Amino acid sequence: MVDKIQRGPGLGPATDNRRHARMGMPKNTRATLQGPDGSTHDVGVQDISSGGAGLLVDGVFENASFVELHMEGLGSIKAHVARDFAGGIGVEFELSEKERLEKEEEIRAFRKTVAQGKF
Repeated sequence: MVDKIQRGPGLGPATDNRRHARMGMPKNTRATLQGPDGSTHDVGVQDISSGGAGLLVDGVFENASFVELHMEGLGSIKAHVARDFAGGIGVEFELSEKERLEKEEEIRAFRKTVAQGKF
């Protein structure tokens, strides 16, 4: 899947070559991230897909470190930090293909809930 994404004011669209379609989340969407040391952090969820999520975090997380995302409506998902960006990190979910397909269905249902304003 290739989508055009906006890069910011004054910048043209960029190409998004992600393997899994991402769903942008309302700005007030929150989750809890458990770090590799067991500490928990309240994070914002920028976007999510069946393969991972973009999280807005205050803390520092090392690339490749293992974390667990806890999100109302989707439960707990083991992941690892795949990248960092200004103000956040990207995590890749640790799911088998079967689990990823199940999570994709959960995210579709979650999208409907968000779209209806019930989240």
